[in-house]
Amino acid sequence: MGASLPARNDRERADGLAPGLALHIRYEASSGLQQVTTRIEDVDDSGISVLVPMEKLKRRPLPSGRTVEVHYTHRNRWLQFLTEVTGHSKDGQFDFLSVPQRVESSDRRRYYRLQTAIKPTCVFRIVVGEGTEENPGGQATLGGSIIDLSEGGLCLSTRDKATVGERLGIQMVLSDAGELTVRMRVTSIDEPERGRVNRRLHCEFTGITLGDRDRIARYLMKRQIEMRRRGQL
Repeated sequence: MGASLPARNDRERADGLAPGLALHIRYEASSGLQQVTTRIEDVDDSGISVLVPMEKLKRRPLPSGRTVEVHYTHRNRWLQFLTEVTGHSKDGQFDFLSVPQRVESSDRRRYYRLQTAIKPTCVFRIVVGEGTEENPGGQATLGGSIIDLSEGGLCLSTRDKATVGERLGIQMVLSDAGELTVRMRVTSIDEPERGRVNRRLHCEFTGITLGDRDRIARYLMKRQIEMRRRGQL
């Protein structure tokens, strides 16, 4: 596969995969989660040719055979897919990626959300006292389960009531990522539909550390790889 390829098919055109498109790529390495940015050089039915990412003016080829997570924007939509690094050009200028089986849209959300079912260790209300200090005393807890998760927030299915703008704290355990304690704010609420008792609290994380965000990102990427292998994505 070279830098000049036949015309793209209709599906790739609809997904916005075209020369010049910026791609943000993440993958797991022995040193931790790696994040690089590159651009598409060309696309055809056999794969995607991208410029080898640069770091400190040096080429940083993507690891052959590695599954990577790709994010990009197209027509005000955040899109992402999993793919595999299939090789490199002889001159070392391009990396080759397989054509994705499926491109997921996050519907203008900044972060891709993965449907899941996680029982948090604890969800508690953050009580704000006088001044700017948060008062942990008298914290009330909420029940429920996390039904989708992203680096930027989550959706909690619960019978308990909350208000938009309310601040909550959550403790959860993610496999291979350990326990996290994160603060969040309720951004919207879906009240129970007829015949149901649980409402959905849509929350965004506030003040989350880069370390915790990376731990969530690694968890999400591994879960997507597992689901792809099972044919669930």
